[in-house]
Amino acid sequence: MAGVNAVQIVVNEVFQGFGGWLISLMQAITFLGDEEFFVLLLPILYWSFDQMIGLRVGMVLLLSNGFNTFFKFLFRTPRPYWISDSVTNYVHESSFGLPSGHAQIAASVWGWLAVEVKKRWFTIVMVVLIFLIGVSRLFMGVHFLGDVLLGWLMGGLLVWAFSACFEKIGGWVEAQSLERKLGLVAASSVALVLLILVAKWVAGPWEINPEWAARAGEVAPFSLDGAFTLGGTWLGMLAGFVILSEKKGRFLAAEGGWRRLVRFLIGLLGILILYFGLGQIFPRGANLPSYVLRYVRYTLVGLWISWIAPLLFEKVKVLKFSKS
Repeated sequence: MAGVNAVQIVVNEVFQGFGGWLISLMQAITFLGDEEFFVLLLPILYWSFDQMIGLRVGMVLLLSNGFNTFFKFLFRTPRPYWISDSVTNYVHESSFGLPSGHAQIAASVWGWLAVEVKKRWFTIVMVVLIFLIGVSRLFMGVHFLGDVLLGWLMGGLLVWAFSACFEKIGGWVEAQSLERKLGLVAASSVALVLLILVAKWVAGPWEINPEWAARAGEVAPFSLDGAFTLGGTWLGMLAGFVILSEKKGRFLAAEGGWRRLVRFLIGLLGILILYFGLGQIFPRGANLPSYVLRYVRYTLVGLWISWIAPLLFEKVKVLKFSKS
């Protein structure tokens, strides 16, 4: 593996050799694969364009994130700047490298949007965007070429699997009672968390190579924060959707003109209060109470997005529900 990485570093050196004038551009492109960007994108889709597309994109994002963490725990590979002084890291990353999360999530989320839109020009734009996000990770010095290629492959496979299974599984779930639906959502949330916990257990103990430590800086590659963030968001988002659909039906996200912007601004304020407000109140740490509270916090964020915010939008008359 060390020999393979040494060869792959040449790719990073080539991209970084184009010069520092590309740094700002690459940082902007890499942001389009960041978690923070999708925190903005998903509510826009769900509240202001198409409720079901927003839901499906959210599910793809969370699944991609979970599988990426699972394989990172199993592979436990370094990043280029950890092992070589010839590669500069323009951002700091504390997790393992393989597969690239940005490349995988870009391929899955932007790839799924291409499936939803079904326009040739849009698909071409999405393919170019996916490619550029992968390239940006090479330029930033945080991934090897193999990390990016595997990320693209896994993202594409997830799009294929989700496309093949969503309608069948969704149709079966739709026929269940409200109580059973909520039970299935809770069980799947726990299963996603357990999947990552099992990967950590299988991987066993790990210590960073002393030769890498100075270059890598502060790392926490086996942090479980992401697992409980994933599980809580999945629970809140899907449980809220199920309850809202059962009690109120679907809402008309694409209607409302200027009200679409109002929905986003009000809704975003609620997300920020829950995300940052509870983040300041709840303790942080690698212990069970902190993980439980993180799970609760992100469950509330998910519930706000899929259930509570739409009810508030209706109350202040900026959203209507379908009568059919």
